[in-house]
Amino acid sequence: MVGVSADYPPYESLNPSTGELEGFDIDMTETLATYMGAEGKEVKVVRKQMEFSTIITALQSGQIDLGVAAFTYDPERECLFSDPYLESKQVVVLPAGSTITSFDEFDGLTVGAGLGTTGEAAAKEQLTGAKVTNPGDYTVMFEALKNGALDAVVCDGIVAQNYADTYGFVIMEEPLVLEENSVIVATGNEELLAEVNNAIAQFKASEAYVDLQVKWGLTAAETGTTETEGTEESSEAEGTESTPEESSSSEAA
Repeated sequence: MVGVSADYPPYESLNPSTGELEGFDIDMTETLATYMGAEGKEVKVVRKQMEFSTIITALQSGQIDLGVAAFTYDPERECLFSDPYLESKQVVVLPAGSTITSFDEFDGLTVGAGLGTTGEAAAKEQLTGAKVTNPGDYTVMFEALKNGALDAVVCDGIVAQNYADTYGFVIMEEPLVLEENSVIVATGNEELLAEVNNAIAQFKASEAYVDLQVKWGLTAAETGTTETEGTEESSEAEGTESTPEESSSSEAA
């Protein structure tokens, strides 16, 4: 069982036409499953859709086996982190026409960030005088940014670019923090972690690794290079409760 959060395109989101989960992390999980099942072991991917901020709790309680949702390393998180599969960064997204250029210009402004994410921690530390809040998932936050209810949103750079392309937002040039994305496993489950790491190593050495990055537009904003050419929401993101939904496929992890 794999826990995912479907508000973080192009990593994972719901296709607006089909309602199905899609994204880099979704496709990657299917590929990892083929490597984990390469020696005759049956590996089936069943996904549980949930709020980002609840994935680690679900992992530790045994409701899911893996968390795959652009997670980045945070030593305070009670879980095991796989070897990284992508590089990323946390950035500040501003409304169209914003003239803010410095982290020192946020005094009195309201900034949205995912609950429990590294972006939230970085915003509180670096955006001087800002009120950092968690009004909902990223879909809610970017709608609030568009409508003027928020002054900025902090999120992964590729996610930011996706929303900026859609709504005309501005992304600050300087990232808040550089990170790496990992799969998370429950503390104590070193055997599963070793399997996942082995699968990630094979995946990164395959043509599929590059193909999926191209498919989902995982290129660094402004440079045109892939995020993996750099070398991390500590990501936990959404703050509202929702009823988990499950989706499954014939292959899996």
